[in-house]
Amino acid sequence: MSTKTKLRIKVRDRVRFRLGVHLWTGTVVEDLGKIGVGGEQLVRVQVPLESTEPQVFELSAALLTPAPRRRAAA
Repeated sequence: MSTKTKLRIKVRDRVRFRLGVHLWTGTVVEDLGKIGVGGEQLVRVQVPLESTEPQVFELSAALLTPAPRRRAAA
């Protein structure tokens, strides 16, 4: 069975992923292409942090889910 994702993740998409016990929300900043095991799509995700510079993770798109949209300021 293939582990390829059916959802195509694109640059600027807001996504969520679980790392350990934490659920992270970030933005896809780079599509690295289908260079993962078995042709999986890999992406670079930037996660903003309050007290430090943003963290950047390289992840399989199969691990990502779309993040809820931010509410517009009233």
